[in-house]
Amino acid sequence: MKKLFFLFLITICFNCSDNVPVNNCFSGITMNAIIDLSLPEFSGLLVPGGESQNTIQGRNIFIFRTGTNGYKAFDQQCPERNCNSLMTLEGVEIVCPCDGKKYNYLADGAPIDSEGCNALMYFVTPINSSQLRISR
Repeated sequence: MKKLFFLFLITICFNCSDNVPVNNCFSGITMNAIIDLSLPEFSGLLVPGGESQNTIQGRNIFIFRTGTNGYKAFDQQCPERNCNSLMTLEGVEIVCPCDGKKYNYLADGAPIDSEGCNALMYFVTPINSSQLRISR
């Protein structure tokens, strides 16, 4: 019985997942920042549908308010490995200027043509009514 329990425990430990989306086009990028929505550079996030483009911990980031309490954040680095230009915003699409590829921020940064990597998404967690945590 002990062997069966031990085997079951080992199986569970090695099959667990952390549910973090994998993006093989970006590696080694981490983020753990708290932003204050009362600062002028984040004023666009005070209304639903608002957005903000900021440099946080050395990364150029788009932050979008997707509803009353929903937020999404994406890195402006193009997933194309040979591109040094920052992506731009056109409506609900983030566009890579090097190859013209478009990503939908409402669909977690998925490419419009469904080919290749997603735009690099950060996790946004509201801390209170005036602070957000941006992490990866």
